[in-house]
Amino acid sequence: MSKAKFSAQAEKLKNLVDSARLQTSSSAVTATAPSQPNEGAEEVSGRPVAARTKAKNLKAIPLSYFEAHAELKATSKTSLDFSSYIIEAIREKLERDGAIG
Repeated sequence: MSKAKFSAQAEKLKNLVDSARLQTSSSAVTATAPSQPNEGAEEVSGRPVAARTKAKNLKAIPLSYFEAHAELKATSKTSLDFSSYIIEAIREKLERDGAIG
């Protein structure tokens, strides 16, 4: 594969990964460095809040869904695994219905 094709493929993959990332509504907390060594020592550290998740098992998924997803992966129409594909679909549906921003 030529360097140009490789670069183009890498850029496409990067764009797919960026578009597939789940967006969280929690905002990251940033802290400024104190100008004096002990200034602000009593403040809480500026670590971002961890995203909250909950494990959930689905009772039954039709085999045709797995087959359709496998076909999408085989034709390079998605790079997501099945679980990530489901989560992305749920997020898109909730956004469309106005439940999340």
